[in-house]
Amino acid sequence: MLDSIRGFAALVAAVGITITLTSFYGGAHPAFDTFAAFRVHLTIGFAVLLIFALVFSAMTARYLSLIGLVIAAAGLTPALMGREPVAIADMRAFSHNLRFDNPTPRRVAEAIRASDADFVMLQEVSESNRVILDDFAREFPTRVLCDFSRVGGVAVLSRHPMIGEPGCARGQGIAWARLRTPDGPVTAVSIHLPWPWPYGTQARQAVRLAEILADLEEPVVIAGDFNNAAWSHAAAQIRLATGTRTTPGLRLTLQRQMVWPGLPLDHALVSEDLVAASRMLGQFGSDHHALLTELRWRGGA
Repeated sequence: MLDSIRGFAALVAAVGITITLTSFYGGAHPAFDTFAAFRVHLTIGFAVLLIFALVFSAMTARYLSLIGLVIAAAGLTPALMGREPVAIADMRAFSHNLRFDNPTPRRVAEAIRASDADFVMLQEVSESNRVILDDFAREFPTRVLCDFSRVGGVAVLSRHPMIGEPGCARGQGIAWARLRTPDGPVTAVSIHLPWPWPYGTQARQAVRLAEILADLEEPVVIAGDFNNAAWSHAAAQIRLATGTRTTPGLRLTLQRQMVWPGLPLDHALVSEDLVAASRMLGQFGSDHHALLTELRWRGGA
């Protein structure tokens, strides 16, 4: 019986290692990008399995779980590197997947006011929560709303005036505006990608969005719900096309009991002209945490 338990633990560890390794190759298949979103869970799972193997003297499982733990933990390090402090912010960007059926949209409005954001990127803007846009008609005179899917559209709000025409790739999950800020123009983009697999649409959409976003004027701030980790293949495609980088930090923004301790799905991407730091705020009635990204012009105070 004990040998069977040890053998099963070794099998679980081997399967876990296989899944972890494939999570580094999201370009090969969308399922591997889905696995990438669960790299935190894989790290926790290997740690638990290692303790189990120590308790039951399962030598093979012990070595395999240790190897898996090292691989999974190493896969998290890119999110924790490259921090740049923003001592004095020139601009602030608030981004949030509202959840289409958010029961307390007024709480989101209060959070936006408290954040003192210069521009706001929202996802899942629906008929039931669109009151948020109406609340800010005066404070954020620049408003772009673009239809996306049945769960709602994407929106950009700004205190600053818009340069030229707004951008809307209808049904593609992005809206953007070129903004005239006191320190120089910035292109603000709200983005919402679908889940990569088993739905199988994120990979195709990421390619289309990368082509659109590549033509936008820099500097660019892209924020929203990527429905994947910052180290995913889809996110990398968008970074490469736009010459941006993800603000450092491991933020488990999606919070549901079935995916405890959460998934790192919401991000902010910024051009090299900007120093940026993001932090999680509350959920405000959504299942996603909002992000506040502080931005400073490189070389500024």
